[in-house]
Amino acid sequence: MTEFEKRLLQRVEQMEKVIKKTCRFDEVVDLQSLSLFPKVRLPPKFKMPSLDKFNGIGCPVTHLKMYTRAMHPLGADDEILAQLFQNTLTGVALKWFLNLKDSHTNTWEDICSEFFKQYRFNNEVDVTRRDLETTKQGAKETFSSFITRWRAKAVQMTSRPSEEDQLQMVVKNLLPTYNKHLFAQYFPTFKALVAAGTQIEDALQTGSKTLKASQAGYSAKTSQVSSSDKVHPWAFPLHQHPTRTNNITHA
Repeated sequence: MTEFEKRLLQRVEQMEKVIKKTCRFDEVVDLQSLSLFPKVRLPPKFKMPSLDKFNGIGCPVTHLKMYTRAMHPLGADDEILAQLFQNTLTGVALKWFLNLKDSHTNTWEDICSEFFKQYRFNNEVDVTRRDLETTKQGAKETFSSFITRWRAKAVQMTSRPSEEDQLQMVVKNLLPTYNKHLFAQYFPTFKALVAAGTQIEDALQTGSKTLKASQAGYSAKTSQVSSSDKVHPWAFPLHQHPTRTNNITHA
């Protein structure tokens, strides 16, 4: 390639860059498509209510009901419901909605139909007792993170096990580091279990001496529980069970 041809090629490339920069935005993007209903107007003094945002997890019907029931008293018609629906979405759900074809968002009914079809499988995957029983603390998972994850799964059940059963499942599924300190303790509530587990978690971060002191302190507190209080059978190893002595059960 001659020197002249090189300079000519450079000029062509420069001209292409200039053309791209001067290209109008409305020639690249259909401005009308940016809004579902460009002519929609909000009622006077309308203020968007604060609602929980849907992130792709949960019941789509529940979300639609929550949104509609919050908006109707404010004077929102179907076009406003459709126009503002994206404000109640986040994460992958928002990305999915913004990528819907225009033909699928012509009306509020269309949007409801598409939304339900996309996330209806959420209703078909029920959390069962077995799911809770097999939800174990990860090798590098903190006690606090595990409790949060476990309870988030438990609240998805419409018919949950009793609190006593849930406590038993949680303690059983803890890492040995926690389980060995908690399996023989009495926990009347989740709050008590979380308090004890958090003490151990903090102690693990500061050293074993603190852990021993923390465990001794908690054991002293639990030993003060009145004999009239209900004692969970699972809360004691066999040799420490309050109703057993030398493998003989007292009446």
